[in-house]
Amino acid sequence: MNFFKSIIGITLVIASFCVFSAAAEAKTISFAVTSDINYVADDPNSTGAKVLDGFIARMQENKYDFIVFNGDNIKKSKQQHLIGFLKKAGALNTPYYLVMGNNDVHKISGISKPEYLQIVSKYNKNQRDTDKSYYFYPAPGIIAIFLDGVSTGMPSEHGVFNKKTLKWLSQVLDKNKNKQAIIFQHVPYYEPVDIPEYEILEKAEYAAVLRRHNNVALIVSGHYGKDFEITDDYGVTHISVPSLSKEPYYFTEIVFSYDKLPFGKVKNINIKRVLRPAV
Repeated sequence: MNFFKSIIGITLVIASFCVFSAAAEAKTISFAVTSDINYVADDPNSTGAKVLDGFIARMQENKYDFIVFNGDNIKKSKQQHLIGFLKKAGALNTPYYLVMGNNDVHKISGISKPEYLQIVSKYNKNQRDTDKSYYFYPAPGIIAIFLDGVSTGMPSEHGVFNKKTLKWLSQVLDKNKNKQAIIFQHVPYYEPVDIPEYEILEKAEYAAVLRRHNNVALIVSGHYGKDFEITDDYGVTHISVPSLSKEPYYFTEIVFSYDKLPFGKVKNINIKRVLRPAV
């Protein structure tokens, strides 16, 4: 009888521990995303300069886990604009990360990608010694991936994910198959509006990478200047954020909630986006 009582007692303790663990491992991360600021360093009265100042002020009033500038952060690919942008962003108390947009780097008539990365690594401690595409872990069970989707040739409005980038993405998703991925890229997979010259050129190849993996939960983009959300047939949520340099000057707050059991995978994901005024 004592043996059975002991077994029952141990079972109850284990069950209680599991229930407690499930509740204790409910997690939420929140982050702010903005795109297409088009900052100009030598014109403090420009729209880009004003909205960047307003956005930074709003960020100091809120407590986000991280902030993403999702491309076209500067109006023209010039060093003074990028350095001016980074000096302003350096006032942020929250870790911030940059995605390259088509306005940010130009091989022929502006900053090359190596030059861009060198400047960013000098001013942003969160992106030191990073490659064109990179990732970090914002929370247990979550990986944030930043994709380079900018042409290395002539300036282009198209999204360009070359074979090297797609191979890298596939390897990162394989390596982190037990984690849920949030991907940040400038050009969206699902277009908010039909502008053929903005689309991803290698969309079929990119789609093939996404379909080979079941751990992509969210893809966040900009480029079109439109607020947009869709969940595809594979359960991936796609969010496009509005341009911060266009009225009504909104950034996007994203709250990513999930359950994470000890030694288990992320489950019960809930994604909520809210538009917030920057000025």
